[in-house]
Order: sequence, then structure tokens, then C-alpha cells
Amino acid sequence: MITIIDYGNTNSNEIAESLENLSVDFVISNSESDILQATKLILPDSTDISSSIRKLHLLNLFSILRIIKKPILGIGTGMHLMTKSFEDINAACLGCFPVECKTEEIQQNMFEHEQSIKIIQETSLLDNIKKEDKFYFEGDCFIPPNEFSTSIANINGEITASIEKEHFLGIQFNPVKSGDAGMRVFRNFVEM
Repeated sequence: MITIIDYGNTNSNEIAESLENLSVDFVISNSESDILQATKLILPDSTDISSSIRKLHLLNLFSILRIIKKPILGIGTGMHLMTKSFEDINAACLGCFPVECKTEEIQQNMFEHEQSIKIIQETSLLDNIKKEDKFYFEGDCFIPPNEFSTSIANINGEITASIEKEHFLGIQFNPVKSGDAGMRVFRNFVEM
């Protein structure tokens, strides 16, 4: 079973619908027991990273998510929560990836942008993804390319499109709005 972690202001329902289409057992929850019983976890996109960090602390989930040894997929803000810190608000994040999340001029045109990605490291999360596949990017935060980046996109400069370290995985794009390619990414995560 997959647990979609509910920390408020998230796109959990979109993700749930996609998982239903794949006939996957899941629950949307912020319960520690649901998280510990899950085989995989998803940190969904959120509208506000500051309140997401606060909510994870209030729910006593911050430490659990740092040490748990299950595949965790962060989507959008969920991926940003997995970095070391968020530069613009001077906030410590989960630290799964020892890189900083940023907002800069490069991102001014990232809202609602369809873009192909370039795979730079092999990862099962991106199996069967083709050069011509397009992914839907949204938001104003990004992670610069780094040693953990598995793919990049060029949106007024290079950004990390996907990232992986051990059992931690993240994607900048919205897989639900990325059509068949996004569903392949979900399927790949489910089948890991």
C-alpha cells in the first residue's frame, strides 16, 4: 500500500485518482501508523512550502520521514521538502538530498510550462521515457542540477527535473498533468 502524505494544501486528490487508474491500494493520511505500514510514500505538491514544513513538524513526521527506509517520491514542493534547505525562506527541510531549493530569475517563466527532459543518469523511475515525451512543469521553485539529478529540463536555464538518492526520489514536474509520460513515471514508482 502507498501512503500519500497529507500535510495540507496539496494535490493529493489528483494523485489518488492516478493511483486508482493504476489499480493501486493507497491511503491519504498524516498518521504515523499509516506511514510506517506503507510500502511506499508520496510527498505531494503543495501551494506553500513554509506551511508544509510547519505542518510536518506539528504532525511529528519530520524525523520519521528523514530516517524511514522506504521509497519516497516527492512531487513538486514534495521534492523541495526533501532538500537540505529552502534558500529564500531560510528554512531547514528534510535533508534527504544535500542540495538547496531556490527561486531565481531562471524560474520566472516556469509556471505552466510543458517541456521535454534530458535523462542524465539511469533510473528505473524514468524507464520507457522517450526524448519526445513532454512533462508539465509548474511552480516558481527549483533545484539546480547536481550529482543526484537523474534528468534535467531547460527552462530559461537548466533545472533538475528528477532526482534520486538511495530510496529518495523526486520529480519537479506534475505527473498527473503530463499525460501518458506522467502515468509511466507513476507506474514505474509503483513497480519499484
